[in-house]
Amino acid sequence: MICHLTIRRRYHRVVPGFAEQDPQRMPLTRLVGLTGRRLSQHWERTVARSTELSRTALLVLNALDHQNDQTHREVARRCWVRPATLTPVVDALVEGGLLTRHRDRNDRRAVRLRITTRGRAELHSAWQAVRAEFQRIEPDVPAAEAAIVRQYLIAVLSGLGEEGSGCDHSG
Repeated sequence: MICHLTIRRRYHRVVPGFAEQDPQRMPLTRLVGLTGRRLSQHWERTVARSTELSRTALLVLNALDHQNDQTHREVARRCWVRPATLTPVVDALVEGGLLTRHRDRNDRRAVRLRITTRGRAELHSAWQAVRAEFQRIEPDVPAAEAAIVRQYLIAVLSGLGEEGSGCDHSG
């Protein structure tokens, strides 16, 4: 207990204000983390209310809707998850008729994923409900301010690198 308190005190001296509870005064990185967690929780609840698809299944369908005919690894990278995480999700989507698997014509070892017409319909229906909910809570931000916020968040994300991303972006 004493050791824990000592470490905590030292940490607070190194990062002043990090334990601040008031969002108006907490460091930006902590505010971003708190906001990210809360948005993620809200996203999960909204997706659960809007569709029977899981969050990951929705992201897989979205990745393939934007660029169809990707390998399992490519889809995992676009969804920021490990390929092993996708296996049961892809299995369920194939079983539900929302995706198909097929062999790559140029490399028979590679299996490509393709969204079906039914998968697109499910995806678009789910996105409509999710989009409506997030438009309700999202403030109207002028484009110039949004660009600054985006630049800041991308800089933080870049600073984190691969740490905690759950995926291999090497290829």
